[in-house]
Amino acid sequence: MALSFPLALDTFFAGLPVAECEFTLPATLAMSRTRGGAIKTARLAERLWTGKITLAPQLHRNALGLEAVISTLLEPGRTFLVHPLPFCYPREDPSGAGLSGASPVIHSIEAGGREFRISGLPAGYVLSAGDMLSFAYGSNPVRYALHRVVTVATANGSGLTPNIEVTPPIRPGATVGTAVTLARPFTKAILIPPPARRFVPAVASGHTLDFVQTLG
Repeated sequence: MALSFPLALDTFFAGLPVAECEFTLPATLAMSRTRGGAIKTARLAERLWTGKITLAPQLHRNALGLEAVISTLLEPGRTFLVHPLPFCYPREDPSGAGLSGASPVIHSIEAGGREFRISGLPAGYVLSAGDMLSFAYGSNPVRYALHRVVTVATANGSGLTPNIEVTPPIRPGATVGTAVTLARPFTKAILIPPPARRFVPAVASGHTLDFVQTLG
């Protein structure tokens, strides 16, 4: 059966033999200086998550299947889901077990998108600065937002958080009532064509995978 895109986490990304990883949100700023010495900044484009993974050495015969999937991802329009590495669960709930039975959703979004509230959490559930979360928004195409928590928030007895600041700001299109993923949050990415992999007798090594989030 042909693969469907974006590739699900467990179909591709979650099974990669990762040796090293980077997962960052680069700035997209233009800077200028006035005659009076003030520094002005302006956003050039949306900030998108980027990553680089170095794969662990593998025996050739074990690497063949992965090589085939990587090859198909280099066709136009092919995408896959990624989650942040190395940490993909809330700091105070490192296995995600604390979310069992919970159905967190967007409760409200402040003007400007810097802050929002989540409902449907267990009472007393803590989101720490640096935790990641995601949700889907829009249609045709569906987009996958991925955000990092900036301010600590604790759900009250009804499972509702105070306002939580996140980065990047929430983009237009997100709606109240949308499900929020806190355990293995994810976004959609495209693969940047990799350099050639090194081959030595019996072992394939030196393969790096660079990717960037896409809102398309």
